[in-house]
Amino acid sequence: MNTNRRKQTLSGKIRRILLGVGTLTLASGVLTLNTPPLHAASNEVQLRTAVQNMLGKATWNSAAGSVEVRAEGITAMFKLGGSSMTLNGKTIKLDKAPYADKGRVYIPQSALDALLGAAASAQNRTGFALTASFAMPSGKAEIASSTPDGQRLIVTEADKGSIGVLDISDAARTSLLKTVSFKSLSEAAEVTSVAVMPDGKYALAAVRGGDTMQLANPGFLAVVDLETYKIAKTYKLGIGPDSIAISPDGKYAVIAIEDEELDPKTQEFDYPNAKRPGSIAVMEFAGSDALSGTLTDLPVDLSTVKGAVYPHEPQPEYVAINKDGTMAAVTLQENNAIALVDLASKKVTKVFALGTTKHDADLKDDGVISFSDTMTGRFEPDGIAFSPDGRHLITANEGDLGGNEFKDGVSAGGRGIAVWSLDGKLVYDSMSLIDEATANAGLYPDDRSSKKGSEVENLTTSTVNGRSLLAVAAERADAILFFDIEDAANPKYLGLIKTAGESPEGIHRVNGRDLFISADESTGTISFYAPVAQ
Repeated sequence: MNTNRRKQTLSGKIRRILLGVGTLTLASGVLTLNTPPLHAASNEVQLRTAVQNMLGKATWNSAAGSVEVRAEGITAMFKLGGSSMTLNGKTIKLDKAPYADKGRVYIPQSALDALLGAAASAQNRTGFALTASFAMPSGKAEIASSTPDGQRLIVTEADKGSIGVLDISDAARTSLLKTVSFKSLSEAAEVTSVAVMPDGKYALAAVRGGDTMQLANPGFLAVVDLETYKIAKTYKLGIGPDSIAISPDGKYAVIAIEDEELDPKTQEFDYPNAKRPGSIAVMEFAGSDALSGTLTDLPVDLSTVKGAVYPHEPQPEYVAINKDGTMAAVTLQENNAIALVDLASKKVTKVFALGTTKHDADLKDDGVISFSDTMTGRFEPDGIAFSPDGRHLITANEGDLGGNEFKDGVSAGGRGIAVWSLDGKLVYDSMSLIDEATANAGLYPDDRSSKKGSEVENLTTSTVNGRSLLAVAAERADAILFFDIEDAANPKYLGLIKTAGESPEGIHRVNGRDLFISADESTGTISFYAPVAQ
């Protein structure tokens, strides 16, 4: 564990917020504020739980018959029986009056929506806002890539075995142009990733071929002509291809060949007894022509990597390529490690294990959001990106193994982002920042506290109007968080935006436009984030 890491929190101190530890006086009676449920009726919310979820507190004024709510960036006042509330100095009409019942105060859902919106807005210094959304007709959306002109978005549709091509020339009027299915190539086709060639002629889709623990079916790389929407060519890959990245010059594509060896009966992975290690596939395209590729399959040797969790089973997960197109970085999520690949020589030049993080966290699924526990966890990153200057790696530390895999008290996942030097030194750890940020906006998933919290899934870096930005997808919190990474070794938190759908899996900056999108897996939604006047 690196003692030089920087810790960034939202307020500089741990906050354990319990509204009414014990009781609060309500006029001549007693208001007990210790008991869920959140909803009294479909459109009513228990105030105590709502405020607690925002890491705020409430003060009861018995003389006025009112409750003042204070949380990060908001001040609100409710009066029992009142027809309006004040929120940050503005009066807002309510569709139902707040009331007390059996010692608990309830407010209408509309009032909670206003509180949450204000809390998120108070954090948002990103310059962006959610400006549009699109529901994929298939109900599927995981990873997305855009054409060089920024007019079309290519979206993976996972076990539908297809990609969807969207017209996003006007995000508010997004439409489906074409669905390209790979089921003719494999009935079990599952599309795991997609990337568009820099010349815009082709999209490359990584497709699994129905592999399981028992079935060693290879996957393939499908080359889709973006003019005719026909499958122009396929390349055979190893078992279980996952993430794909293309170098900026179109000369190389790198694919993580994960080979998970899933047991279809239990939906579990037997890591200690796994026998197929996966690899890193490097495709070199002559003249940057996607139809003229030569494949080199690179094994990943972890036998000498101290700290690798399952050295016999590297399971490459996610790929990033630097802006010069000379180096690929690949996360080995279950091994809590990163591999670096020199693309010219097609060699794995370095593998480093990431160690553990230790910080404040909420570790209990108990209906109380409290960052008063201490967790030690392996980073176990999923998504990875190079900083815009190419000098650092930034990881989304989702976690993947069991919560206490080795019965040693070390959990899976770092619950944040981390920045690494290219020689494997930790230079920044966000620690509890992301969980606290989502809690302030009322988005923290307490039912995931004993697992991986907000579950940081993926990220992307980009330079927008001279600003170096990092956009981070928190899958369980349904939020995209933005950071200024002008100094990549010390990211500055800018705020978050709630996704239109649920479970953001992919995050992408649209080529040539000041526009980010997230692919929200659970609902099959594409969310658009564009600049707004501040």
